[in-house]
Amino acid sequence: MEHSVSPVNLNSLTTEEKVKLTSGKDFWSSEAFPEHGIPSIRMSDGPHGLRYQAAEADHLGINDSVPSTSFPTASASASSWDPELIAAMGEAIGLEARSLGVDVVLGPGVNMKRNPLCGRNFEYFSEDPFLAGKLGAAWIQGIQKQGVAACLKHFAANNQENGRLSSNSIIDPVALHEIYLEAFRIAVTEGHPESVMCSYNKVNGRYASDNHYLMTQVLRNQFGFDGAVITDWGALNDKVASLNAGTDLEMPGDQHLFDKEALKAFQTGELRPASLDRAAANIAKMARKQRPKFTGSREEMLHQHAKLAQKIAESAIVLLKNDDGILPLAANEQVAVVGELAKETRFQGAGSSHIKAAEQVPILTGLKQAGIAYDYAAGYRLDDQVDEEAIAQALELARTHDKVIFVAGLPDDYESEGFDRQNMALPKVQNDLLQAIAAINPHVVVLLVAGAPVELPWLDQVQAVLDLYLGGEQIGAAAGRVLTGQVNPSGKLAETYPVRYADIPSAELYDHRTRSVPYVESTYIGYRYFDKAQVPVAFPFGFGLSYTSFAIKNARLTDDHVTDDQPVTVQVELTNTGSRDGAEVVQAYVQEQTARPLRPIRELKAFKKVFVKAGETVTVTLALPAQAFKEWHEQTQTWELPDAAKAVAIGTSSADIVSVLPVQVHGQAFTNFENVPDWYTTPSGKPTVHDFEQLTGQKVPPHHEFVPGEFTRLNTPREMQKYSWLLRLVARTVIKMRTKDYIDKDGPEAKFQQAIVLDTPLIRLAQQASGALRLSMVDRLVAAANHQYLKMIFR
Repeated sequence: MEHSVSPVNLNSLTTEEKVKLTSGKDFWSSEAFPEHGIPSIRMSDGPHGLRYQAAEADHLGINDSVPSTSFPTASASASSWDPELIAAMGEAIGLEARSLGVDVVLGPGVNMKRNPLCGRNFEYFSEDPFLAGKLGAAWIQGIQKQGVAACLKHFAANNQENGRLSSNSIIDPVALHEIYLEAFRIAVTEGHPESVMCSYNKVNGRYASDNHYLMTQVLRNQFGFDGAVITDWGALNDKVASLNAGTDLEMPGDQHLFDKEALKAFQTGELRPASLDRAAANIAKMARKQRPKFTGSREEMLHQHAKLAQKIAESAIVLLKNDDGILPLAANEQVAVVGELAKETRFQGAGSSHIKAAEQVPILTGLKQAGIAYDYAAGYRLDDQVDEEAIAQALELARTHDKVIFVAGLPDDYESEGFDRQNMALPKVQNDLLQAIAAINPHVVVLLVAGAPVELPWLDQVQAVLDLYLGGEQIGAAAGRVLTGQVNPSGKLAETYPVRYADIPSAELYDHRTRSVPYVESTYIGYRYFDKAQVPVAFPFGFGLSYTSFAIKNARLTDDHVTDDQPVTVQVELTNTGSRDGAEVVQAYVQEQTARPLRPIRELKAFKKVFVKAGETVTVTLALPAQAFKEWHEQTQTWELPDAAKAVAIGTSSADIVSVLPVQVHGQAFTNFENVPDWYTTPSGKPTVHDFEQLTGQKVPPHHEFVPGEFTRLNTPREMQKYSWLLRLVARTVIKMRTKDYIDKDGPEAKFQQAIVLDTPLIRLAQQASGALRLSMVDRLVAAANHQYLKMIFR
């Protein structure tokens, strides 16, 4: 569907108007210049559903939002490995956006899952850039089919929540391009989003908004992006530097806090006219695009989208374990259901993506809908307090029933935007109760409800595990249909499940130094590390069971040589060898034949989800373009084919490889890797900061505690408040204002608000305050923290 865009004539705009156009009007809208035919752009959150605020808007979740469909979060939907379903989700969100007059939806998020503790991992697809990029491109294509713009985020290397507004992601060039930028490259070149959102953090010492290398050289020149770059809310660092770097629109509106500075820089020549024209033109082009109006019934639309949300959840649920075929449940079994999460089922995460769901089906309701008769006991409390009576009830049910469905997972306040998880463990009250029940009744089925992997200390004591992730508003209905076999599970993990957190290569450094963050493991994240370092995992990337069985045979390549002009295609025969219809995901990895620096053993480069009827065989074809074999060459700033012996490995997970087909790649002899520490060729144990410094040739700044005299506008209230009673008072007051309407003052949304206030640099808070916090007050607060009291009084 093509939608016309009226031509942009910048000659009609004054310099003052161009500068004004590059800053938002309010929290969700850009400035309008009707006399020049430039309407306002309306934006809204929405990676897994539309969070539209009809009244006073605030981005951070204080005010209520209009009911919308809550689809499975990205960590769940990615487990479908089904781009067509992801595109359908994007198209549905686009239609809901049209129904509310929204022009731009802020999504999808394709950042890498570098570490499982990142509080926002539920909003991201995968630890693998190829999978994340393909799913992100599908989402973009779907939403833009409706004439609504996507805003791909968060560009780039935004892989933690603690300190995200001031952290510096220090990454070597190969890991930067092959891991942390690759999903964006795929999503941009295949999805063609109208806009991209820059992240808060620095990348190799420069804030993303000011980073000319990222915004212009990479995004625009290498990727060919021709849309608007929008800052994350409050991510602007330097107005002039950001415009010169390639950033176009500052959000949210801040009463044009920096316009005078930009105009002065324009007059002196510091702000380049071409940069200002580019920004104004990109914003105007986006604003002038003719977007289709919504017709029909919004109520009926939401009802239809609830069915789609359920279909996606059904396709995404991952069967991790099913000993003795305990699932699907048989009729007339006496089933006990234990867990407060069965009744109060989490289906989304906390933060700016939190949606007011139009419908909601918790697990208990879904079991009833699926015809499962059960007795229920809460067993544990979501506030982690021990309830002896509830525990006794659960244990009694376990003694008297054939099977136990135990719903385990993370409470709301464990994972959220704004802060990271403290560990990878489930609440102790859940683990203790689950192990006690398994000691009484070995026939236990665990339903996992969490946005990211958790440690499973009881895994050997239970018979089955179904991973629901955060499966959207219909997750209860989807779970019931999978448990009863009405749906054959076909989900595959889009990330590795480690045995324990200590096994993660970044575990010993993650969140220990939030301002300077060396990505010491380089390209070895997720399965790339576990496979090559030979570290056992609970469940590998790409893994997922079915109620049927499959066999892959007769794998063959069209050619065993690869050049730029000669890609290869792999064909396999996939047979459903079981008694139920089902779907399997055939995965193709490019594999190294010899150990080389920064090269994982294998990397995902093609996949296809295929439905096969019981007893039937189908031929599956996967295309592997030359890009699948290319590697980043820093000296030439290009992707190039190496001169190397590789292979195409076919399997059903990164660890379950059934066929390896050698190929010879004809390209350049790489000289990138001289004097590389041994760890980056044959990783064993954990890398050190010293290893990383030797690899990159740069020093990693040590952790620094700020003291009075050093504070600037870029310091946070948390850093400054211990030196200033005024900062403590202001922080408490702002937190109280932002949470005054919350019933649960200790709940996840309140915790999110507290983290936002305490961990946002003062200048960023001013940018998000819509004029309520002026620069003069910011400077007075900084002076107070520096104990410069005369400056605080007289400025």
